[in-house]
Amino acid sequence: MYVSKWADGDPHDVTVIETPTFSLHSMVAGDSCNRIAEIGKYCRANNIHSIILCPGFTNSMVAQVTTEVGNEVAVAVSRTDGLGSVISARARNEAKKGLK
Repeated sequence: MYVSKWADGDPHDVTVIETPTFSLHSMVAGDSCNRIAEIGKYCRANNIHSIILCPGFTNSMVAQVTTEVGNEVAVAVSRTDGLGSVISARARNEAKKGLK
């Protein structure tokens, strides 16, 4: 499962891509307080084995997700290089301007 953190995301709105041997679940979790609990509930309900969190998750949040999903789910965090950080920050700022 890939989880992205975005202000207007809804953790109940998940896209699933299926192949005969693999399922990719994609969630855009909002900034609500219960976002991490919702990630855990979804993982338990859908037999998720591993999660990749977007770079927006802090180290503390990663630890909370790890605790929430338990020791049967691998938790990884995607990171980017310096240029990637600049590009993604610019894209987030542009999107935020559009929301105002």
